[in-house]
Amino acid sequence: MNNENYIRELAYYLWVSEGKPEGQSSRHWAIASKMASERHLTGKAPHKKSIDPSEAKGPTEPAQPDQT
Repeated sequence: MNNENYIRELAYYLWVSEGKPEGQSSRHWAIASKMASERHLTGKAPHKKSIDPSEAKGPTEPAQPDQT
């Protein structure tokens, strides 16, 4: 994947993760460009987080006491 396509994909995922706000494309592109340049410098791709809530990892609701 060339760099421009990579930036476009990152910008898209940022846009989706923020709820698809209008008028934020320049900001998303700038953030994605910075992420792409960091990837180029380190040789590592940033960790891609899923935007699917069913794949969320982290604390869950605490167990509820038995109501019987």
